[in-house]
Amino acid sequence: MPGFVDEVSQQFVRGWHVDDDRRAGPRAVLVSINGEARYCALCQEPRPDVVEAGITTRSDVGFLAPIPLQPGDLVRVSALDSGRLLNDGLAVVMADDAADGFIDVESGMSHPVLGPWIAPLRPHLDVRAFRPLPGQTGQFSALEVRTADARYIVHCQLPRAYALGLERLYRQVLAPGGIAAPSLKAVIDHGETASLVVERIEGQPLVAYREGRETAFRDTLDSLEWLAQIGRPDGWSDRDLGRRGRRALNRMITDVCLAALKRRRWQELERLLKMALVVYRLPRVFSHGDLHPQNVLIQESTGAPIFIDWDHAGMLPVGCDLARLLLSVPPRLAEAWIEEAQGREGAPRRDALRLGWLVMTYFALSRRHPDFHATEESRYLHQRYAESRCRKRPGFGAISQRQ
Repeated sequence: MPGFVDEVSQQFVRGWHVDDDRRAGPRAVLVSINGEARYCALCQEPRPDVVEAGITTRSDVGFLAPIPLQPGDLVRVSALDSGRLLNDGLAVVMADDAADGFIDVESGMSHPVLGPWIAPLRPHLDVRAFRPLPGQTGQFSALEVRTADARYIVHCQLPRAYALGLERLYRQVLAPGGIAAPSLKAVIDHGETASLVVERIEGQPLVAYREGRETAFRDTLDSLEWLAQIGRPDGWSDRDLGRRGRRALNRMITDVCLAALKRRRWQELERLLKMALVVYRLPRVFSHGDLHPQNVLIQESTGAPIFIDWDHAGMLPVGCDLARLLLSVPPRLAEAWIEEAQGREGAPRRDALRLGWLVMTYFALSRRHPDFHATEESRYLHQRYAESRCRKRPGFGAISQRQ
């Protein structure tokens, strides 16, 4: 984690940034407004809370950028040296009195960035107000729109072929399979692009869930068990499913191996390369592909987990979803939950599932923390990985799947 943007208001942007290599030199961040670089802030404010969290030993990692901002302005903060985005990469300035986070549609229409997103929707939806939903790459992922009688999530102006592929996924896979996902309400064709209008789920993201958090995680594991039974949908090829998910997985493995090579950690590199071979030999199952806790909503009315944002769905190595979902859970506890989920309702023990979770968790944590290889969690995961490898080769009777 290179840093975090704590607060964005009409008066300032505040947060902290730690260099990935923990170098002693000065650090700075670049603040961009509506795509234009506007302010360079030195990271020199004291942040004892970051030290207490064990992220760094230096307290002078905070920044404060006093910038006058207007409601609807899009703020991106990145590390000046590497260009890496902080947080999810994008924040939206809200009016001080906008308690619900929505922007009036007339105000949005006059905004240089937001206006072109809203205008194509108005002939099809009676939009009264909206709020941008930032993605993880410094771009919009969607808009939440409010009409006279309902709210919807609109994935705006996707490439037309890609949008139609997602429509096919919703209508031919998720809905018939009874997968816990929002329903698709409409597809708005703009010519070269298209927008998907999906059901808005009243609920809290799993990452923010506090009451009954452990139960919510366990229920989510049960839903994943059902998801993995779908297998490859009839008539679907690799071109139809999972290109984004496969690219993200390949990029993670490559980044971690290159980081070990760059730091000349030869023993760790050898371990990583052996683990990478295991990943690509694991059986593949139908997967969400990006199932971090922000993409799981706990429905208010039922308490059931609902999976959202299916952009990375496809046939991926078994355990991929588990590793993403349980990344913030200590490995010992996560493994205990997995064992319990496999034992409920007569579900058979699945060695490949555990092995996939172990390996991809190791890669994900190595990518997040440069010195992860030297931690107790690393030693635990590698020990369990070695034991699992001795138990059974992956892909041979380890998990049942329909191709």
